[in-house]
Amino acid sequence: MNRQLQLVAEMEQRKEDKLAADYGQAQQDLAEQSERLDILQTHKKDYIDNVLAEGKQGVVSQQMMRFQSFISQLDKACSQQQNKVHTANKVVEQRRALWLNQQRKRKAIEALLDKQKQQAIAFEQKQEQKMFDEFAIQQFVRRKLA
Repeated sequence: MNRQLQLVAEMEQRKEDKLAADYGQAQQDLAEQSERLDILQTHKKDYIDNVLAEGKQGVVSQQMMRFQSFISQLDKACSQQQNKVHTANKVVEQRRALWLNQQRKRKAIEALLDKQKQQAIAFEQKQEQKMFDEFAIQQFVRRKLA
């Protein structure tokens, strides 16, 4: 039984390791998506700043329409990227929950293994004590008979 439980504990540890790796990958993906969003937002801000600077010098309506169209495209890209960040964040939370659940499962099995080990040690110690007691009784009896 103990060996079987040990195998189960090892299997659960491998599952936990995989889930931890999946969680780490999800965190990395979230960081990349967030960085892309930051880049898009910075690009949009810089573009608007440039448009405003050029607008002070005078802009024809055709240029203004191109500026507005491009800003609209940047807004759309930022919105799409924000959705990707939101989705990636959900994935991180889901994978974190799976990993923590697996960690609890593994720890419960290891606690059971520990309990069995302590019981086996206690049993051995009792057996040893019985043997020493028996030896001491025999020594006592021999002295009395001698």
